[in-house]
Amino acid sequence: MKRILTQFSLKKRVLMFVVVMVLGVSVLQGQPASYGDIGVGAGLSYGGLGTRLTYKPIEQLGLFGSLGYNFDALGYNVGAQVQVLSQKKLSAYLTGMYGYNGVLIVDAIGMKTKTTYFGFSTGVGAAFKLKEKSFLCAEILVPFRPQVFNDAVDDLKLIGYDIKEPLPIAICIGYHFKF
Repeated sequence: MKRILTQFSLKKRVLMFVVVMVLGVSVLQGQPASYGDIGVGAGLSYGGLGTRLTYKPIEQLGLFGSLGYNFDALGYNVGAQVQVLSQKKLSAYLTGMYGYNGVLIVDAIGMKTKTTYFGFSTGVGAAFKLKEKSFLCAEILVPFRPQVFNDAVDDLKLIGYDIKEPLPIAICIGYHFKF
């Protein structure tokens, strides 16, 4: 029963995010296309340590994909950003993505394993303009990790491993160039 409720709540979250994105884009239609950018950074929205490519079909909407190394394997994410505040040097946005959002690494006597987990993540971010064609991005994300991740952590605790609780948020930072 718990698993069904978890899946339902994740579907509900994804649906809510899609509705907010669609409403935001419909309100913003007619805005001129802005640019694309490529960035290097660290965090979920960069696939771990990696790169993110963003395309902005209109000024307030960014669609992105990322690839990186997450200390286990190739991490990736695809998602969208909706700009909610834009000033000369600072812009803020809401973001949502699907892809890698957790890695469990066990390196102990008798057990060595690494596993990457995938799920939905959402959060807020800010872009700080540095020069005409470059900016820094910083994000705070909430990863909705799959139940299998939580079960693996619980199983390791049950057999006696000292496990640090996963943080409920993730922080990302990157440097981007417009094109």
